[in-house]
Amino acid sequence: MGLQPLEFGDCLTDSPFFREKLHEHEKELERTSKAIKNLIQHGNKVLEAAKQLSVAQKQFAKDLTEFNFETINNQQTDDERIIAHSLQEFGKIITAIEEERQVMLNMASEQFVKPLETFRKENIGAAKEEKKVFDKQTTKFCQSLERYLNMKNKVNESTLQEADASLEMERRGFYQASMKYVLKLHEVQEKKKFEFVEILLGFMYSWLTFYHQGHEASQDFKPFMIDCQQRLQKTRESFECTKEQAEQLMNKMLEVRGTGQMVSAMKPMDQSGTIKGFTRQGYLYLMERKALGTTWTKYYCQYKKDNKEFFMILYNQLGGKMSPPEKMVLDQCIRRASESIEKRFCFDVIVKEKQNLTMTFQALSEEDRRLWLDAMDGKEPIYNPPSIAKSEDTFLDDIGFVFIKKCLAAIENRGLHEQGLYRVVGVNSKVQKLINLGLDRKKAEKLSFEDPGVWETKTITSAVKSYLRSLPEPLMGFRYHNDFMKAAKHESKRLRILDIHKLVHKLPDAQFEMLEILIGHLSRVASESDKNKMTVANLGVCFGPTLMRPEEETMAAIMDIKFCNIVVEILINNYDEIFGSQPEDVDPSSRKVLRKHYDPSQKTTAAKTSSAANNSRPVNSTPVLSREQGAIGGHIYSNSAPVHPSAKSRSTRPVQIYNANTGGFETHSSTSGSSDSLNTPKNNHHPRQAATSPQLDSRRRGSNSSAPLYSNISAIGEKPVWARVGPSPGPPLKANRYALNVAGAESPTFGSVKKRSSNDFSSSMNSSMQSSMTGSVGGLSNSSIGPKPKRLARALYRCKAENPTELSFEANQLIHNVRPSREPGWLEGTSCGKTGLLPENYVEFID
Repeated sequence: MGLQPLEFGDCLTDSPFFREKLHEHEKELERTSKAIKNLIQHGNKVLEAAKQLSVAQKQFAKDLTEFNFETINNQQTDDERIIAHSLQEFGKIITAIEEERQVMLNMASEQFVKPLETFRKENIGAAKEEKKVFDKQTTKFCQSLERYLNMKNKVNESTLQEADASLEMERRGFYQASMKYVLKLHEVQEKKKFEFVEILLGFMYSWLTFYHQGHEASQDFKPFMIDCQQRLQKTRESFECTKEQAEQLMNKMLEVRGTGQMVSAMKPMDQSGTIKGFTRQGYLYLMERKALGTTWTKYYCQYKKDNKEFFMILYNQLGGKMSPPEKMVLDQCIRRASESIEKRFCFDVIVKEKQNLTMTFQALSEEDRRLWLDAMDGKEPIYNPPSIAKSEDTFLDDIGFVFIKKCLAAIENRGLHEQGLYRVVGVNSKVQKLINLGLDRKKAEKLSFEDPGVWETKTITSAVKSYLRSLPEPLMGFRYHNDFMKAAKHESKRLRILDIHKLVHKLPDAQFEMLEILIGHLSRVASESDKNKMTVANLGVCFGPTLMRPEEETMAAIMDIKFCNIVVEILINNYDEIFGSQPEDVDPSSRKVLRKHYDPSQKTTAAKTSSAANNSRPVNSTPVLSREQGAIGGHIYSNSAPVHPSAKSRSTRPVQIYNANTGGFETHSSTSGSSDSLNTPKNNHHPRQAATSPQLDSRRRGSNSSAPLYSNISAIGEKPVWARVGPSPGPPLKANRYALNVAGAESPTFGSVKKRSSNDFSSSMNSSMQSSMTGSVGGLSNSSIGPKPKRLARALYRCKAENPTELSFEANQLIHNVRPSREPGWLEGTSCGKTGLLPENYVEFID
């Protein structure tokens, strides 16, 4: 119920009802005063609590910022670094929000507390002052009225007139005080509606501005949080993979331990990721003679066989205190006879520092003592782990290539949009059945993926992973595993790509070929990640442990699986660069000849034809010279190695041939089995004519090979024709920059061969043509050429390139990695990141 209005007319009558109204207004004013006091009191508490919260939040943010992640291994992935750095980002965002809170709190006293206090004092306090005046005038008027009414009739007239005037004055004062009081009460009640609320509104604006600033900060921080969430999910998946690998290793060790072969199952000392290089290590008990008898003290001992260094560390797991190691040089080790000592498993060690002192050690078991004796007395130590039952190994042979190509083509034809591709696992029995069928030469031709009901996509993907996982050596090899790990741990992302680019091109041809096919397929899978949910990161988790694994299974290696995943991610993200171009700063003689990127969906038929041809052709019908054989030099005869499918698939590569008639380069497919690709359509020469010209072959090679080499030159389906490849008896043929002219009526005229990459021009044209005609896998012309020294040179004159394979440079410009070229009068060098040819007489060496 609201208050009744106070009328000025009621001030004249001053009725009891008017007085009751005044009392109601006064009570409301008192309640308002108390409520404002409570607001101020509780508001101060809120502000104080907010200040304490701000202090606590800032301390919390400081703890987050100073939190330090200690990770296993010294190297971290980009995801791990960002996740570790995320706590600092969390601390920064909290600090930024608390700074806004501090601004709000600093303004709260001026915007909230003081205005409320002022409103209470100036308005409610003024009303109370008016009440005092009103009460005083009421008292005076009432007293004057009583005195006036108590006067008797006997009083003279002048006195009565004076009393009338005095009463009238008191009445006027009372009316005036009464009306002012009523007016003030109305003003206070009305001011509560705008002035009082306006103060609170300003405070709410300030408070909500802080929340708005927090919202804006959260919106700015939201992309980082989303990215961090994705990285956390990726790291969680990597952990699941790592956990599975670690459990498998643990179970394997426990199984070996159960067979009593624990010690011999692991490489000595290599099972530890902290200390390496020791032949043998473990706990031994040393017998120490004292005055009252002998005691056996536990030591952790390490032994290096190469320099016979023996280390003893006094340590007991129960005490936990480690003492400095004591180093000695072993002189001899003798097994202690059982009847000579009460303890079992004992042996004596004599060191050079104490020739007259024999130290007696007790091993942990008979097997442990035997291994210590084997390591110390020069016997052959047992390093290799015992053979553990594994699944049947598969080999990277021609039928394996056909099988993988069929599987990838089937996946791309019908499974690219299936969610969880390569993550959803197929039934193990079906997977094994598919592998057995696909790798059986007699049954492989009958394998068909046309009916999805027979072979599900998840069965095919699981078969691909199982095949690659069961290779005796992982697809990316043991030899370069550590190099790949180092490359993935580079701080610079560009250095990672460059190093991995070089390492991939160092892989053997078959592994390189299969890797190129697989990574190209995975890049196409990743391009459909919006549908199949298989991002590059997910594919890295699936194929990291499959394509890469260390030769030795350790916990340190398992913790490095995340870097294997990074290597696969880099290969997928940079597929065109890594497999479509040659790496920089690589000796041209060791470079691979690139081919067009493989598309399995277009080559399924070709794969079937190739498989059928391989099955029907005799093993030794098409002999070729392998790269390993070609690297030996001397007299080499190879008539038994079958044509590898990888060699055939890699043999069709685009090359550019200079046409002297048109003055330009034409792109052709160079086929290793014949020289058709080198003949222009106008040259009506049969490939056999070029293949059976040993004189041309010899001149093309020049004098690079001191010993005569023999290369089998034949097209597929033709009889073998042997050509003698050796030094030419005449002077070497002078090379020309733009054309290769060969005299002779029966010798066709060829254009200048130019590889796709201008950096490869420096490898001999003669070698390229020879490898195209002969089908040599290893590049025979490079077999006897060692690495050329690379030097620093200074340009004497300005040179402008007339060909994309030549360098342009200014006078006095430095040119790096300068080395001899196969073309007379020309050198190879690198300038401004480009490698090409430069005239020999235009530069001088300065190193």
